[in-house]
Amino acid sequence: MMKYSKIFMLVFMAFYSTILMTSLIYSIRDAFQGGHISLDMPVVFSSFLWSVVIMGIALVISISSYGDKIASLFLTMRKTSLREEEKINPALDMIKKQYRQKFGSDLNMKIYVMDEPHINGIALGKQTAAVSTGLLKVGTEDEIMGIIAHEAGHLHHKDGVFSLAFITASLPTVFLNNLLRRCFGIGLPFKFMPTSMQDFGWAWGFFIVIMFMMFFVYFLVFLVLSFPVLWLLRSFETMTQWPIEYKADQFANKLGHGEALIELFERIEDEDIRNETGFLRKYLYSHPPTALRIDRIEREMLGVAS
Repeated sequence: MMKYSKIFMLVFMAFYSTILMTSLIYSIRDAFQGGHISLDMPVVFSSFLWSVVIMGIALVISISSYGDKIASLFLTMRKTSLREEEKINPALDMIKKQYRQKFGSDLNMKIYVMDEPHINGIALGKQTAAVSTGLLKVGTEDEIMGIIAHEAGHLHHKDGVFSLAFITASLPTVFLNNLLRRCFGIGLPFKFMPTSMQDFGWAWGFFIVIMFMMFFVYFLVFLVLSFPVLWLLRSFETMTQWPIEYKADQFANKLGHGEALIELFERIEDEDIRNETGFLRKYLYSHPPTALRIDRIEREMLGVAS
């Protein structure tokens, strides 16, 4: 069921982003032609085809080996130093050996480093993973191996490929939504008693609104609709992310790194403080609570149903 819901949401976001790009391309072309009250259907169809081609090419690239390379350029990750390789390579070699013994095939996995003090790891694309400098500084050899095994679980379950495709499908909606909000935010607050020309900055924001209403009305309609779409996107990510993280923990445990993960989770458990209240607020986290992750691993090790 979760697999089909992920596919449905990917298709939905790709379709909505395509429609949003279509409305933008059409609005620009229509504005240069002087603007029309009624829709010019041939231009709409042509704009739609261009949007489909753009989205199709982007999705194909995202699930290819080039997707990993492009993602590594935009994310906060870098190549490993010699000292970092001395900690990462032995752990990675062991994980690859265990993977080959269990599944009979090779694990294609390349490790990068993120310069951040927190203990963290990510997996994206077909073979790209990264660990934080915080983990490398304080983590033991077994703990580093446990995190790499967890990220290997994401790659094994194709979570990284889906995540990159999902980011690609939703990127036009997210980008255009934020771009418009930034344009409207250019104007400074209105003042009844201006003291300098800077106090008239609000007029620029008002001018942008008028221009959009005159020439980009179709795009503006779909852009307004993007707000609930983005809320739906955030809710979907929350709904699916917890089971995905549990499965990656389970994968690491099956390779024999459950105890190492528990030791690491116990160390960072105090950092996991969730005081949010209100409707759905306390559930809007990308990862499940650390205590529940520890409990899941312990129950699996004991053979107790969760």
